[in-house]
Amino acid sequence: MHHLFSQVLGQRDLSRAGDLFSLEDTEIEHCLSQALDQIKDISCSPDYLTNDNDQAVVEICITRITTAIRETGSIERHSKALVGLWESCLEHNLTPQGENTEDTPHAKIASDITSCILQNYSCPSVMVLAVPLAVRFLQRGNRELSRNMSSYLSLAAIAEADLLAEHTEVITLSVLGGNHMLLRVLPSVYARQPDTIHRHLGNLTRMMSHLETPEKQHLIRLIQMVAEQHPLMLSTQVPVLVSYLSDHSLTEALLGALVDVSQASPSSLINFLPTLRMVGQQSTVFQGSVAKIHGSVGIISETHAHSSLVYLVSLLGTMEHSFHHTLLLEIRALTDRYPSLLGGSSKDIYRMSNSFTTIARLLGRRLEDKTHSRVEEAGPSLQTGRGGGGASEQLLQVNVQSFDKIMGDEGA
Repeated sequence: MHHLFSQVLGQRDLSRAGDLFSLEDTEIEHCLSQALDQIKDISCSPDYLTNDNDQAVVEICITRITTAIRETGSIERHSKALVGLWESCLEHNLTPQGENTEDTPHAKIASDITSCILQNYSCPSVMVLAVPLAVRFLQRGNRELSRNMSSYLSLAAIAEADLLAEHTEVITLSVLGGNHMLLRVLPSVYARQPDTIHRHLGNLTRMMSHLETPEKQHLIRLIQMVAEQHPLMLSTQVPVLVSYLSDHSLTEALLGALVDVSQASPSSLINFLPTLRMVGQQSTVFQGSVAKIHGSVGIISETHAHSSLVYLVSLLGTMEHSFHHTLLLEIRALTDRYPSLLGGSSKDIYRMSNSFTTIARLLGRRLEDKTHSRVEEAGPSLQTGRGGGGASEQLLQVNVQSFDKIMGDEGA
């Protein structure tokens, strides 16, 4: 060990500690691990918590050592000793007691070392040692340390997601405990630990209203990934997800996720179609997703298909032409599945004209004809709106009439 380090650490000589900064980094690089081991011995001594001199010596020496490691790029050579000192801090109290908000001596050591270690998040050999310890620090209750760990772990998730995936449970619990910064880690580890996140999906989803906008974007990305890969896991969360549609920063992404859920579990969206139609009225950008959800729900039964068709056909006359192809695909899927809805002649209608307006008018009239036929066949009770779903059929007639009015205005 360099003689000045030996003097400062061996004799706890605070008066000479500042002289360490007069030495060249390359002059002391070879002995940094030894110095770190000696600092660990000092900080673990019984009287360290009450010895201000020793604490000051340790603080200065750690600053000098971490500076030299950064300047010489020698983190891999000294990572074992550095992480060893870092780990020793976990054996001591890290949380301020009572009204005292100042960091404890060992929390200061941990904080000083954290950036030196974790800023090397792209170095696998260092992260193998550091990540398990960083996760343990999350559980120790020191908010400032936890915040710093979270910041670096979020970066580490980009380069070393596999290492973090082993600790998905702890990370998720930390998020649920209020450490929202770690939300950005969850999308990185989801593909490797989906079941762990699925167990907490309900609580995670309900967090949305308590998050800041950047944090919401990380959570919505996780929800999108679940919807794409395991949509059934979100079927029970549909009521909560629909309630967030009023947040305009989330609407488009949430609708996309709900489209995926509707394809896997159409019945989970049945009760929310009126709300979704209102969302669709807010912007044409949203109508494509709302149409797809209606198409998915319509597959459930002929009754649902008829209701969905009335809505989809009405959109043909109001949506931008760029969305017409999407609408016709949904309409075609429903009429192919239930040919009797249009009397078995839907293909003829599609071939009769290249005009979406004309197709919409023909489909609307055919739906209206089928509705009248059903009411007449069912008897007076349905015609008066009593029993057997007559009110629903009458509502469909009103929708078709509204659609025809739109078509009439367009042709005027």
